[in-house]
Amino acid sequence: MTKQIKISLATTNDAPDIARLNLLFNEGHKSAEAIASDMANPACVESVILAKTSDQTIGFALIRIVRTVLYMTPHAELTELYVMEEFRQQGVASDLIAFAEKIAKQKGAKSILIQTGDDNIPALSLYHKHGYEEYDVVLKKDLK
Repeated sequence: MTKQIKISLATTNDAPDIARLNLLFNEGHKSAEAIASDMANPACVESVILAKTSDQTIGFALIRIVRTVLYMTPHAELTELYVMEEFRQQGVASDLIAFAEKIAKQKGAKSILIQTGDDNIPALSLYHKHGYEEYDVVLKKDLK
């Protein structure tokens, strides 16, 4: 039987769960305290969305609203998306994406950008299923 899953915005009280999932996802070692501090910072432009069962947090998505000087409307960026392996293929990622899109629309964004690895076939398949298409080229430079 599939557990009931709730999608909602995170609060700073959720920071320990976000830190735990970030460690599984990115091997990110950012502390719960640092995550909570960033979430509470009024300058933070990202919203954290959580997927929860009745007894645990099982996934997250982060949506960033980007306002620019030269354009009238902002765009959004889905910066992170993760679901614990045992809960994949159950629609959780799709629900997180739909919630992120809803937030982006509420905040005036007219489009959403997603960056993922060109070899991440499961993620690319998921995003294509939801109407996302290849758009541009992303370049990166490490600043030492």
